[in-house]
Amino acid sequence: MSHRLFFGSMILVAMTLGLTPSAGAQEREEVKASTAAGSAQPDADDGWLSRLSGGMGFDFTNAYFFRGILQERDGFIAQPWGELNYRIFEDEEGPIREISIGGGVWASFQTEDTGASDNPRSLYEVDWYPSLSIVFPEGISLTTIYYFYTSPNDAFSTAQELNFNLGWDDSEVLGRFAMSPYVNLAVETKRTAFGPNKGVGLQLGVEPTLYEVPIEDYPITFTVPVEVGLSLHQYYERASGNGSPFGYVNFGLSASMPLSFVPEALGSWSAGVTGRGYYLSNTLARANSSDHMYPVVNGGLSVEF
Repeated sequence: MSHRLFFGSMILVAMTLGLTPSAGAQEREEVKASTAAGSAQPDADDGWLSRLSGGMGFDFTNAYFFRGILQERDGFIAQPWGELNYRIFEDEEGPIREISIGGGVWASFQTEDTGASDNPRSLYEVDWYPSLSIVFPEGISLTTIYYFYTSPNDAFSTAQELNFNLGWDDSEVLGRFAMSPYVNLAVETKRTAFGPNKGVGLQLGVEPTLYEVPIEDYPITFTVPVEVGLSLHQYYERASGNGSPFGYVNFGLSASMPLSFVPEALGSWSAGVTGRGYYLSNTLARANSSDHMYPVVNGGLSVEF
């Protein structure tokens, strides 16, 4: 994909921000169930814009690791992103509560011109992905995503990957002690992120809420993200084709705060910062100048609607 298409997509998302009602990415309008069995229709007054949701943001970081695999840890790294989803089905009481389709784009600009052999030299990576999300009762969701990992500066050849992400919003069960667990299965379908052979990886994570500072209009929420990356089949193999099941574990502290001074008509804005420590397997440490431990700090702004 060209960098022109990337910027065009970001402009489209920005335009959508001005057209859609303000709401969180996980929030949905209540829709009356249809009298037809097994189906749900929106209220007659709801237009197609009410079915849209999404967000966009801009992050900065001191190092870029992709599932424990070092991409760059020097220079200035900026990573903008944008997503847009369309709700095609909703039912308040059925076995499937909601179905949405959508897509997104994510990019990494790096001043070190990482691996660049073409222009734009600082644009190391642009990822494109369509998605299908299904929400079940009790806050369980399954999102299927197909990634196209591209490099506009030709640092690497385009790779493709199929992901199945199973998450649980357990806030209604555990309240302030919610863990927000998730499991992600990553299946490489074209080329690889690491090693000579296509593989299958598994990521397991939680992000429990540690504390919320009750400041009026500007509450600060602290969470503790933890993620483990494993190889089910050749995801972290060495050049010889061998490798261990363990890839990495990262853990840290995250703080986020709503930017309540921004008018609601412009979406739900927030700012956040996260500090993590990566502990890498021997295989991944070799790609990280033999450092098993490495600190990563990132911060950014985002808006959801």
